[in-house]
Amino acid sequence: PELIRLLQAEGLDFDEAVSVVEKTTAYTNHTILAEALETWPISYLEEIVPQLVPIIKELDALAKTRSSDEKTFIIDKDNRVHMASMDIHFSQSTNGVAAIHTDILKNEELHSFYELYPEKFNNKTNGITFRRWLFECDPELTQFIDDHIGTGYKKDALELQKLLQFKDDEKALKELLDIKAIKKRQLAEYLKSAQNIEIDEHSIYDIQIKRLHEYKRQQMNALYIIDEYLKIKDGIYPERPITCIFGAKAAPAYILAKDIIHVILTLQQLIESDPLVRKHLRVVMVENYNVTKAEKLIPAADVSEQISLASKEASGTSNMKFMLNGAVTLGTDDGANVEIHELVGDDNIYIFGAKADEVIAHYKNSDYVSRTYYEEDERIHRVVDFILSDEMKKYGDEALLKAVHDDLINKDWFMTLLDFEAYVAEKKKIFAAYEDRMAWAKKMLVNIAQAGYFSSDRTIAQYNEEIWHLK
Repeated sequence: PELIRLLQAEGLDFDEAVSVVEKTTAYTNHTILAEALETWPISYLEEIVPQLVPIIKELDALAKTRSSDEKTFIIDKDNRVHMASMDIHFSQSTNGVAAIHTDILKNEELHSFYELYPEKFNNKTNGITFRRWLFECDPELTQFIDDHIGTGYKKDALELQKLLQFKDDEKALKELLDIKAIKKRQLAEYLKSAQNIEIDEHSIYDIQIKRLHEYKRQQMNALYIIDEYLKIKDGIYPERPITCIFGAKAAPAYILAKDIIHVILTLQQLIESDPLVRKHLRVVMVENYNVTKAEKLIPAADVSEQISLASKEASGTSNMKFMLNGAVTLGTDDGANVEIHELVGDDNIYIFGAKADEVIAHYKNSDYVSRTYYEEDERIHRVVDFILSDEMKKYGDEALLKAVHDDLINKDWFMTLLDFEAYVAEKKKIFAAYEDRMAWAKKMLVNIAQAGYFSSDRTIAQYNEEIWHLK
């Protein structure tokens, strides 16, 4: 609307201005989460940008000549303005940011628009600035790659695939394990200096870092930790110590996210105070998580936690950064995990849980009832109730713990309990696989070798070739 206003101020009439805007703008959808698909009461806009409201109303009227489907209206029956609807109607292109995400846009979330403008829809899988996430934060791995395949990959990330020739080279695989050990030691030293936490550098580093959000299901990871804690208390110990590391930011007003952080911090305190358990299991919440800290965490990771509810993660990018640095993904078939899976093959990724179509059907049919899982599955009942146990209340705030406990039983909008048993089983498999060090190093190498596809060089080139057509 602002660009249309400016073009009109330069002498174009409304139809000419709309035509120019439609040909020169494009819309990228980054998520299907409701809070990011902005809608605003028109009264807000009348107060804040009154000069744009007549233009928005004209655009709405024009859109309604193209379709009578209410799902495509810019101004709905409740007088709310749908920003994404305006974007799709009056731009040249609409894309998602991973193959499965774009399919969900076309078939579900934006299906009415896809029927109206099928030619506008396309996919652009996200990419990462791989030079930063390799050269800058893992110089040891960078040198290893230089030594084995030269430096051409620094310009063309797909050349990382040349590493595949070493996937059965025991000397190269041992070097890779030695580099990972260095990065794990460096992270241990950092956590000791920054937070006075000592972790076992020979343990498995199981890392989940990203925004703290229910759909990313840090709460499922916390339930796993509780399950492992209870097994240790019962005398059943993991084959190797496990260090579960979290890093996250949460929106200030997102109360339940902060309550989930509180559960994780309470578990951290509980385990730190238990000499038996802490020999086998540790929990670390990295304070004031940011990109600088991610640069220390990602190269040190053994297991990359990518456990969003299938259909809810548009792409993810930490999954790409982790694989580039030799971590193995434990995840759902969601976002770019799907494409990582295709690239690395079944032997080099660990996938669990309900598929996207199953999850979408649950939402459509309103037939997921978390309380059923809680009441019928003994292990789920035990781990959920432990959140409100005397052990937890000794270190945590009962009201905050209760908020998470009650949400899991009565709402669980992102279906934590649906996938919990599958998650525990797959985690057991990935930790067992870790013990065959040469086989694990091969998984690391395959992930690094296939990470080049996720360079932002490729993503930007696709945007240019297929949308922007810049010279």
